[in-house]
Amino acid sequence: MKTKLMMSMLVFGALAAFAAPPPGGPGKPGKFGGDREERIEAREREARLMYVVAISEALELTEGEAIKLSEKIKVIEEKRRPLRQSMHEAMRAVKDAADGDAAALAQIDANVAKVLDGRAQMATMDKELFATLSQGYPPLKRAKLALVLGRLNHEMKAFKKGRMGGRDGRARAWRGEGDER
Repeated sequence: MKTKLMMSMLVFGALAAFAAPPPGGPGKPGKFGGDREERIEAREREARLMYVVAISEALELTEGEAIKLSEKIKVIEEKRRPLRQSMHEAMRAVKDAADGDAAALAQIDANVAKVLDGRAQMATMDKELFATLSQGYPPLKRAKLALVLGRLNHEMKAFKKGRMGGRDGRARAWRGEGDER
């Protein structure tokens, strides 16, 4: 099983590399060099790969099943992207208001409402993700899927906040290790 998992990781890694936009593409360079949109897309691909590997391992999926799983996750993530962006912009405006920005202060209630409504919509999308991914599986695999999705959700929050400790931290997260607090 570990050999299959490693082979799948290599296949998905290669697919992600070929799907990556070419370096130096359109857009303004970000603070640390490189295009912000490219970095966001790369992180999304990396997160999707992390989901696919963790779920495939937990459910003991074949390579073909893992590829189908990847496509299902991609479709759902495409639906989530605009909501995530909207919530991010609203939170940035809330932060600006907290820093004393007069224009942002005038819109504080609307932006807080956007964030709270977005959380509710994300919860609905989490239910859709589980329903889509668990379709056709027996109860044991659905239970394993629920546990791995919960763990991944927690790890992704830490990953997005940069608390996973770089490559080694992400590798530990894929193996279900680390984050001993």
